[in-house]
Amino acid sequence: MWSIPSSFVLCLLLFDLFLLADFLQHRGQIEVSAEQVSELAELIGTGHETTESGNRGILPTVWWSRDKPWGPVVSALYGGTKLLRADGTALMLLVACAAGLAFLRMLLLSHIQTLSDLAAIDVATRLRRSIHRQTLRVGPGDMLGATTAHAVDLLTEETERVRNGIRVGVDRLSRCPLEIGLLVLISLTMNWLVAFECLVPLAACWYLLERQRQRVEAAKSLIEDGRRRELRLLAESLGNTRLIRGYTMEAFDDSQFQKHLERFSRTVTAVNRLERWSQWGTGLLMVITGAIVVFLAGIKVITAPQDLSLSAMLFLIAAFAAMGRPLELLRRLPGVRTEASLAADRVYRYLNQIPEVGQAVGAKFLQPLSRSLQFESVSYDLPDKHRVLDGLDLKITAGRSVAIVALDPLESRALVSLLPRFIEPASGRILIDGEDIGWVTLESLRAETAYVGGISSCYFTGTVLENISCGNRDYSLSKITEAAKQTHAHNFVLKLPQGYETVLGEHGEQLEAGQAFRLGLARALLRDPALLIVEEPTVMLDDDTKSLLDDTYNRIVQNRTVIFLPSRMSTARRADQVVLLHRGRVEAVGSHSDLVNTSALYRHWQYIHFNEYRHEEQVPV
Repeated sequence: MWSIPSSFVLCLLLFDLFLLADFLQHRGQIEVSAEQVSELAELIGTGHETTESGNRGILPTVWWSRDKPWGPVVSALYGGTKLLRADGTALMLLVACAAGLAFLRMLLLSHIQTLSDLAAIDVATRLRRSIHRQTLRVGPGDMLGATTAHAVDLLTEETERVRNGIRVGVDRLSRCPLEIGLLVLISLTMNWLVAFECLVPLAACWYLLERQRQRVEAAKSLIEDGRRRELRLLAESLGNTRLIRGYTMEAFDDSQFQKHLERFSRTVTAVNRLERWSQWGTGLLMVITGAIVVFLAGIKVITAPQDLSLSAMLFLIAAFAAMGRPLELLRRLPGVRTEASLAADRVYRYLNQIPEVGQAVGAKFLQPLSRSLQFESVSYDLPDKHRVLDGLDLKITAGRSVAIVALDPLESRALVSLLPRFIEPASGRILIDGEDIGWVTLESLRAETAYVGGISSCYFTGTVLENISCGNRDYSLSKITEAAKQTHAHNFVLKLPQGYETVLGEHGEQLEAGQAFRLGLARALLRDPALLIVEEPTVMLDDDTKSLLDDTYNRIVQNRTVIFLPSRMSTARRADQVVLLHRGRVEAVGSHSDLVNTSALYRHWQYIHFNEYRHEEQVPV
């Protein structure tokens, strides 16, 4: 709706400039025959006879346009506006109107763009909310991080393409066709025959330019493909230095490199030459078309000035020039629309994914773990059908600490991810006190199964208080600080600028790995879960942090079942039981000392993870 007044204001601005140009051309002078004197007097009415000759304002324009469709409007303006009847005041009024209309046009365009932005932002906001909800549904099952990375790309890049496409589409489709139509219409009202004669070569020029652009783009694409091939050939010898030096083929390689380099230079020159010829062709075609338009309009000005004045000719040229920008915007619209459509398609394909984990109809409330945790013939496959767990059987007695280790860390992470049902087994079942967790409510299961660490960050953007309580106001400050004290997080939190009100994350303080991990442990302890899963950070920790974690573990293992995914040997040693996984099954179960004596595979795992030389760089032979 705002595009309608914007287009009319553009036409009024051009028409005002026409009146100004016509006024400056005639300077109030008008020549009429004796037979036309009465007609002139009737046209201007009474009250103007006293004006001296040569100071009649826009009267010449009124007289020239008396037979035009808009002639009565100009005549009424002249008769009803005293300022238009004298040269000085007419000039002042026309210039002021031009400035006012230009300012109004800018305001309207700004408002249209604002509305287009709001419409696009509204759609993008709803898409981002949908992506966020979908990621919360399917993200927990992302064992390799690919789904999360894809969701981040959709949230940032693809949704932004959709937003830009909607913004551009709304703005251009609502404004450009109407502007072009009105400009063509007012051009025809000046002199429909001359306007039509000028529009024909302009349309032909536009068609030829579009065809030329398409041919140039196709040719450039072919040349660019050749250029990339030559670049790959140039780079080929860089990876064959051993072959070249080992077989003393430097001279041959140099000649080949020089040959490919010359071919590459020719392709670059061809691209540049094509662009120059395209620019020359475009410029020449536009010059010829412009000359034809000026010639057709100029002939009419010379032979029949009563039908087309010089100012009217300038108006036609200005109107044709004003059509160029909206036509160019419309020409580029399909490309923007295609990009936005492809981005939207990727977003909606993600939103239509069915989550791997869902709550069964009639699910029951799960009581806290008190007796045993059991895996019965559990198998799990990645989306690419790679089998991670293969018929695994395991029973863990409640109240014990267990370390899960594997040569492939993905196996141990998949095993513990099954417990809070972040992922679903392909077959088999998991029992808590004899209750299949596939038939219990997710809320009750995850209330009693806390996961700390892993591929997710241990803290998010928000205050320390919000990070520990997860925004739940049911937890008092005393309980939050008590949980932080148990994990030795309280001391470093007090040293932050605002203590528990310090903002962490992207817009606040950054924590070290050990501090973030202890904050995650405090978050879990605040909920007092019956089953706690702790995946230790893989980064190197200082000795102080290690001793603090050891003391924390002594506290958290009391009266609950704790499953560790250790990255430190001391954590595996302190566990009541160590479970060794290999090729998707339980290879061995026992204490650390037992497995060291009885399992060669466990000793191999210990060696590759904790041997003192494991971090040294290997010198290639």
